[in-house]
Amino acid sequence: MASNESSKTVFLAMSVNFSIGVAKSVIATITMSSAMFSEAVHSFVDTGNQFLLWFGIKQSKKSNPKIYPLGRGKEEYFWTLVVAVLIFTVGGLVSLEHGIESLSHPKKLQNLTISVTLLIVSIILESYVLKKAVSQLKKGKSKDKGILTLLKESTDGPLIAIVVEDFAATLGLIFALIGTLLSSITENSIYDSISAISIGALLMVSGIFLGYEMKHLITGESISDERLKKINKIINSHQHVTVLSRLKIIPIGSNQYLALVTLDYEDSLDNNEVVSVNQSLIETIQITEPSIVEIYFNPQ
Repeated sequence: MASNESSKTVFLAMSVNFSIGVAKSVIATITMSSAMFSEAVHSFVDTGNQFLLWFGIKQSKKSNPKIYPLGRGKEEYFWTLVVAVLIFTVGGLVSLEHGIESLSHPKKLQNLTISVTLLIVSIILESYVLKKAVSQLKKGKSKDKGILTLLKESTDGPLIAIVVEDFAATLGLIFALIGTLLSSITENSIYDSISAISIGALLMVSGIFLGYEMKHLITGESISDERLKKINKIINSHQHVTVLSRLKIIPIGSNQYLALVTLDYEDSLDNNEVVSVNQSLIETIQITEPSIVEIYFNPQ
């Protein structure tokens, strides 16, 4: 269900970014604006990235138990990492290079009223997509948690990417709007160039942040301490468990976790009773935390 919602959000973002990218390209050609050029690059990079995110979601749903016994959920993280690299290189470096070049060789800007109109419309559209993505990120979560905390706790790679991309897109559009307005008022293109450089730097920072978050998920960052304590309490409180030696919970896909449990049972239990205890623990744990889809017990 989470993947379906993420897929819808990705498609919405991809449609919006492609439409805006085409419009920005036309306006950038007419006005000779470096900021608008950077924004056009930004939109097309985001469109390509969102296609990769959609592709990753589709690949992660494919099943081949012989080759992938725990599923292909982590493939989403690989494609999201690819997106992070593209945001940094194609989006960030190209925009930065173009901004620096326009700063060295300033051009006369024209028809900036058209740019301002398009930027305002783009900010409204990108804000709508960002709001939808943030609402999905917050779904079922504590209301007192900030966006940054939710991003760090989420295991939904494509959703994390959409939130980061659209935040950068909205902020980048604001940079472009400020640069365009200042250039129009002062008739000095330096502000347009500075906003293009700012957009490039913003994209590079966004790419680094997204890549950093994917690193944690790919390497198996554990579930939050709060949820880990809940599982720990469930196992320790079982009447036939004497010692819980080790509990490891790692992500294996979008909102999916694998639990590895090392524990000791009462000596009086036979094999059938141990199996019954394990089944009872699995049912109780999955009622409390449905995201834990795989649980393996290792008797001490």
